[in-house]
Amino acid sequence: MSAIVVDTETTGINDPEVIELAWMGPLRTLDPPDEAIECVRFRPSKPISLGAMAAHHIIPEDLVSLPQWPGTWTPPAGTEYLIGHNADFDWKAIGSPHVARICTLGLSRALWPDLDSHSLSALTYHFTDHYEARELLHQAHNAARDVELCCRLLTQVLSALSPRPTTWHELWIASEKARVPERLTFGKYGPDSDWAKAMNGGKGMRCAEVRRADRGYWEWLLAKCDQVRDDPYLQKALRGD
Repeated sequence: MSAIVVDTETTGINDPEVIELAWMGPLRTLDPPDEAIECVRFRPSKPISLGAMAAHHIIPEDLVSLPQWPGTWTPPAGTEYLIGHNADFDWKAIGSPHVARICTLGLSRALWPDLDSHSLSALTYHFTDHYEARELLHQAHNAARDVELCCRLLTQVLSALSPRPTTWHELWIASEKARVPERLTFGKYGPDSDWAKAMNGGKGMRCAEVRRADRGYWEWLLAKCDQVRDDPYLQKALRGD
């Protein structure tokens, strides 16, 4: 049983093509990872969006002479788990290989719900000396550096979980549980809604309470809301599965 930590930089959010891919592993145990990070780049067949360029600072001219992104990437033999911060994005970007996902973003939101941001950069500042964090983050949105930052965060996650997982499978179970949201984060009963500000101290309504509080809205969320349609964990929370 083994896992890899993965990060990608892509052409953008919509139908992304990978232009930089980094990974560490396969990792056999949950000990603090201390292996080399592999990193490769590819030439895309579509333009890089301006928003993506502004985030990762990879420009088309950097990629002209490189192999074209083949459309999929196969993890090293024996890999059963893929670890990432917002793991589903990277998993889909590399072609949705047959591996389970462990999401440090979901775990972080569950473990430290009061933080105002759960981005990888924000969490690096939270857990690291600020001067050191600033130096590390000079290369944030570089796939190899983001793999390093994700590994650092993974150490914090493992220390915070109780009981502490002893296998990748146990960590995956914790991740799956953490990814089911407790509260709405958008919409009529989200934290920015008039309802939340007036009635709930600025917190979104608990997903398990939406059906009872407003059945019509609950039905609309499950039937017509794109954000719910694209998130099986939010569906599970709203249905009470």
